[in-house]
Amino acid sequence: MTRNNISQLRNRSLFLFSDEEMNPRQDANRDEVSKAFTPLANNLIAKILEAGDCYLQYADEHAVARRENTFCASNMHGLIIEYLSQVEGIRIVQISKGNSILEIGSYKVWIKKLDTKGMPWVNITKSSTKRIYQKAEGEDTMPMLILGYQLDEIERISHVYILYLEGHQHLWAPIDLGDIAASNQVLITPNSSNDEPIVTVKQKKQKGKKVI
Repeated sequence: MTRNNISQLRNRSLFLFSDEEMNPRQDANRDEVSKAFTPLANNLIAKILEAGDCYLQYADEHAVARRENTFCASNMHGLIIEYLSQVEGIRIVQISKGNSILEIGSYKVWIKKLDTKGMPWVNITKSSTKRIYQKAEGEDTMPMLILGYQLDEIERISHVYILYLEGHQHLWAPIDLGDIAASNQVLITPNSSNDEPIVTVKQKKQKGKKVI
């Protein structure tokens, strides 16, 4: 007879490494993260949207391949990294198994697709588990952030967040980078034909004149 066993509830991802072989990464403070990324928000979001447009064009040209489960995640991931690397001050860092992360300021940034609840989904591998639990090998203990994106039903980018680990509770708290950029100077409004968003720039108010 098959029975439930409490041992099955142990978080097995934590068995992939011991605390003795890892160093904790530095904590990321919300105010400091917001201060670092708010000035970059416009450029980051513009490049992510460009990457999204490039993906949509490529996907339209490969309708059969697009049906595969990993098509969107793998292609979108690479394109976002490629386009963000064009922003001054962002550096690509190669990590294990040919994967890349970004260095932005004093943070390492991991690109991840987010689920409908805004949380990153990761494979239970040693490298992914180290990053999700803010563990590091050697002296490189820069805080690890997640630059997460969500897609709508037709695979357009609908939200972009910077997530940081809140305290020691392994709770990834979001900062809405897309909203910051939209509030900064960029308004993204859908047009009536369900095509790409129309991007417009807010006009600065002048004395005695109304802004149209």
